[in-house]
Amino acid sequence: MTEIVATAALAAATAHYDRLRGQTIEVPEWGSEGAPLVIYYDPITAAQSQSIVKRAKGNDARATALAVILYSKDKAGKPIFTDDAPTLKAFENDVLPEVIARIGQAILGITGRGADLGN
Repeated sequence: MTEIVATAALAAATAHYDRLRGQTIEVPEWGSEGAPLVIYYDPITAAQSQSIVKRAKGNDARATALAVILYSKDKAGKPIFTDDAPTLKAFENDVLPEVIARIGQAILGITGRGADLGN
């Protein structure tokens, strides 16, 4: 009986994650002619979060930048940014950290978006 409950709980958990896919965030600062850039993303998984933490080596700002670089997609699901050293350098030195933080926090799921998300 416990195995059935565990299987049902796991199915419910994975179905919930699937409902959260395809989130969007508008970035007016990076848009053009009054139209904000729309970034599409899926909430990151524990494995993806672990990978970011490992690459960031304890640097929270770098972890946030990496989340944006790695998981921002266009409407077709293609990456917006290239995962390379020049892109990371630009994010760390030439882009407003407040904007990166806002996008990164949404992707990382730390924005307090409400208790009904995904329901």
